[in-house]
Amino acid sequence: MAKTLFVVDDDVFQALPEAAQKKLLSEVKDLFSFIPEFKVEARNPLHFPATLHFTDSVVSLVDQDIAVDAVSRSIRKLETTNVQFSIKQTGVHINLNTPPASFDGDPDAGGVGGHWKTVIADGGGTKVSITMTFGVASLESAEQAFLEDLLHGRTADDIRKERRQHKDPKWLTTKEGLQSTRDLEEAENLSKHKPLKEWPRDQWEDIATAFARIVAHEARHQYIVEHSSAGLGADSARVWGDQNFEAFDGTDQANIVTRIHDLNRSWDTASVHLETCPVEKASPFA
Repeated sequence: MAKTLFVVDDDVFQALPEAAQKKLLSEVKDLFSFIPEFKVEARNPLHFPATLHFTDSVVSLVDQDIAVDAVSRSIRKLETTNVQFSIKQTGVHINLNTPPASFDGDPDAGGVGGHWKTVIADGGGTKVSITMTFGVASLESAEQAFLEDLLHGRTADDIRKERRQHKDPKWLTTKEGLQSTRDLEEAENLSKHKPLKEWPRDQWEDIATAFARIVAHEARHQYIVEHSSAGLGADSARVWGDQNFEAFDGTDQANIVTRIHDLNRSWDTASVHLETCPVEKASPFA
């Protein structure tokens, strides 16, 4: 396939409420709607195409920020192993050099994305494409971004201090006091991650929207390594609560479209396309 963003459909994706799954996919699709014929789909890693196109991207979902590094390292290791296997299977005469820094990615708050998409000639002059690409996005970061905006940057300790200033116990039954109680409960969620299905239903889609922006940001890094100067592609983009980061800005959109066009042309110059996900080997994204 070409120009497809695959969101890995695994246990983390399946644990999301159905409404959040749909919102995540639709929001990511909207964020990339400026790219003609661009597709977004959830795909089980066992059913990935064996050969990933230069214009494809893949984002794996993780529950917690702490898992981002381990998952990204596992994907890169398995992709390298699989491409080495494909080299032997196709019989081309090339050495798989150390991938460039772009394949390591530049870790963001809540995710990381990187790629190595190149065409090289073997000893006989055959042009061979290598596609190694990955993105990882953390649900925990989406939840935290949502809560930090909801609570105006306050912590649980901040709210407890505010509550102690009210000496009259009846204050807790007032509109302000009840809101303070709700705010404290929300603030305490910042320090303990829990499945999204255990959050209030009216928050599912907002958190899924923030999550989609992390997914889109990391997918973008599979086309353009550097951050943009503005918009969702910027360094440390706020994925919730700031209109400046709700979408890719116009200049960045143009650059992404140009980059995808260039990747497509580069792909067409190769006569042999190495498999990133050969059926004989373990999926890098499982």
